[in-house]
Amino acid sequence: MLQNGGSEMKIKRFMFALVLPLLGVGLAMPVTAHASGWKRGTPKAVRGSWFNKGVHNKKKNIGWTAFGADKHSFGVGHMGMPSVTVYHPFYKYAHHTYFLKGYAPKNGLWLGSNLLFKVVKKGKHLHLVSNKGTYENVTLYRDKVRR
Repeated sequence: MLQNGGSEMKIKRFMFALVLPLLGVGLAMPVTAHASGWKRGTPKAVRGSWFNKGVHNKKKNIGWTAFGADKHSFGVGHMGMPSVTVYHPFYKYAHHTYFLKGYAPKNGLWLGSNLLFKVVKKGKHLHLVSNKGTYENVTLYRDKVRR
């Protein structure tokens, strides 16, 4: 009986001797964080009031578009349509592009839904594109007049 108990003890010690170095190597490996996850709020680069007067000519008649963002919300308004405001948004930054998402509650004719906007900052301008193609590459300028 002692021989069986002794051999079991030797096996346990041998397994412990094998696992201990592997555990030490596993704990010594650095843990990396990926910055590609969604963050709360809106990025500082797009905060403020942005505006586009639109194009009015015989071939095209696109009215004004406004975009405003602060730390905890962002909103988009287009001529003749109800403004859409997203409270408690999330954003992601990838390849010089900000992706803004969140839920916009009901407002007038707007029934409320989840939204995803792509905002590209080029110099002092923003290019705004929505996921449903409502605002196709609208160039927005910093609004200094309206406050």
